[in-house]
Amino acid sequence: MLSPQSRTFTRPIGEVWPLTQPPLRPSAGNLMAFQTVIDDWTSAHPGRTPRALVLGATPELWSLAWPDRDKVSMVEPDPERAEQIWPGPESSRRVARWVTIGPGDGLFDIVLCDAGLHTLAYPNVQTNLRRHLAAVMPTGSLLAVRLIAPPAQREPTVSVASELWAGNIGDMSQLLIRLSHSLQQSPTVGVRDSAVWLKFCGLCKDWDTLLARTGWSPMSLAIAERYRFSPVNHYFVSPAEVLEVFTGTEGAPFEMVRLVTGGGPMAAQCPVITLERR
Repeated sequence: MLSPQSRTFTRPIGEVWPLTQPPLRPSAGNLMAFQTVIDDWTSAHPGRTPRALVLGATPELWSLAWPDRDKVSMVEPDPERAEQIWPGPESSRRVARWVTIGPGDGLFDIVLCDAGLHTLAYPNVQTNLRRHLAAVMPTGSLLAVRLIAPPAQREPTVSVASELWAGNIGDMSQLLIRLSHSLQQSPTVGVRDSAVWLKFCGLCKDWDTLLARTGWSPMSLAIAERYRFSPVNHYFVSPAEVLEVFTGTEGAPFEMVRLVTGGGPMAAQCPVITLERR
């Protein structure tokens, strides 16, 4: 049995993040969709500069063409991620759960979230987030979220394994997401990262063979090892389930503006949904 001291990730997120690929990171097409949200709001409000909130320490969102980056702030519940991968100044970041956001934080004209909604339990905590965002977003403000949605029909884990050994999975990031989706029975139950790690180990007992067959870098194993002792549960939701939470009830505070998919691996499952505060 491993000692408590050894129950740590072998590499910090600051070293692992550069190794990850879409869909764990946004694709170029996803970033274009987020940039369109910024441009749309700016065009609709000439002479004004948006105050923006980024949910999660996605560095690519800081690097978008903001009219005034000094008005962009970020909230991330994981202090390691906030410190190591967010490129903005310390004053722009806050370590806190997203459902602690409230009127005391001021109002935000634009809110962006890349592949973070599934970190919240569905539907209760995702609905709670909707309430908190509605409290800090004035009428006409825009919310954009990128999903990593499960396929319409769940892919059995044995099929993921077959695709892996046939050379049809491009990298470790895609493998981990496809394994996660194959293990999730429903979005209300979700899937634990540590269960994904165990399944990965079961499929890839001989890592030298895995690397030889796929041509992946040995460093890619560090991405999977982030799952090893992770206590995180993920709740992957479909676009329809997201829209039900944010727009599906009478008097819901948001309405959908658009749903677009960019390029990159699993693009159809990674749409960016833009919502407007009513």
